[in-house]
Amino acid sequence: MAQQKTLKVASIGMSVGHAGTIGPARKSFTYNWKQMEGVEVVAYCEEDKPEVLKEAEVHHPEANVYTSVDELIAKEDFDIASVVLTPRDLPQVGIKLARAGKHIFMDKQIARTSSELMPLVKEVRKNGVKTFIGYPWSYHPAMQDLKQMIGKGVFGKPLDIESRQVFWKAAPGGRDPSTAPYLKDTEGRGVLHYVGCHHLETMRFLMGCEIKSVQCMTGRPVGVIEEPLEDVAIMAMEYENGSYGSIHAAYTKPSVLGPQGYDSALVYRGLEGWANWAPVGDHKMEVFSAIPEWSGSPERIFEYSLPAFAGYGKVKWMHTWLMHFIEAIRDDKPTYLTVEDGLKILQSIDAAYESAETGKRVEVNYDIG
Repeated sequence: MAQQKTLKVASIGMSVGHAGTIGPARKSFTYNWKQMEGVEVVAYCEEDKPEVLKEAEVHHPEANVYTSVDELIAKEDFDIASVVLTPRDLPQVGIKLARAGKHIFMDKQIARTSSELMPLVKEVRKNGVKTFIGYPWSYHPAMQDLKQMIGKGVFGKPLDIESRQVFWKAAPGGRDPSTAPYLKDTEGRGVLHYVGCHHLETMRFLMGCEIKSVQCMTGRPVGVIEEPLEDVAIMAMEYENGSYGSIHAAYTKPSVLGPQGYDSALVYRGLEGWANWAPVGDHKMEVFSAIPEWSGSPERIFEYSLPAFAGYGKVKWMHTWLMHFIEAIRDDKPTYLTVEDGLKILQSIDAAYESAETGKRVEVNYDIG
């Protein structure tokens, strides 16, 4: 059997959030790539803050460093780009990588708006590169189990799904409001864009269809982050399968310390039952079903042991999720989440903001050019 080619990874962006951090205290995607068989991290690139390259030289001295994406592409031999940049910067860098024939992993959020992402989508199609988007939560073991139960008819006809993602405030004593995720220029939008996108993707996965229309309200009750970015977003959705959904996303918790920093839940309801899961919590999912097959035990609790891992998220299941990208490249198969999936999520977010601005229900436009 022929030996597999080593896939070479270049890490682009190390100053936006913990996903790009090099140091061992907060594990980045780099630590995952380095622990995959047949994968080698060969280079780091940081354009805006070249001083952070010193950190790469300390922790990974065997790799090359670059202060320009153009220089990286011209001089370095690599197959995959692991990109952690602001939504403002990612699309243009992605276009350069796609034109160079590089496969691209992109951490969320991948653009400020769907229109800014569209040129990258077209270049990815044109050049036939594979893409993978940093939305991990639908791959959580609980969500994989829930998806299987939905498919087996445990809950009957889908009725509605709701998400609550309430995090510590973006203000002094909480999230640093001067950093990229809370600025109009770099992020473009508020809590729905930066945090709500995770559950939008997971809800899309569970429903198995797109959002048809949305109605949304946004506000700034804390009001420290840069206008017009919102602290609170309440989004109602109608799905193509006739079911409904809602998201409550907010930066309103008073502290980053302890469990009070998060308040999260995801609830799925069907005609015959429901499931309740707290993404940040005690790793349990409560399930009820009235179907005959569950009559002996209609209420069940699924508990999840999540082995630790020295990589992104510090859990093994996230590492396995990332490995799917490598396997898709090796086997020339579709990836778990493509840039087109990311585009559809942004298109639904765009519709939500349009609704918030106009006060009207808005149909989602899924044009992909």
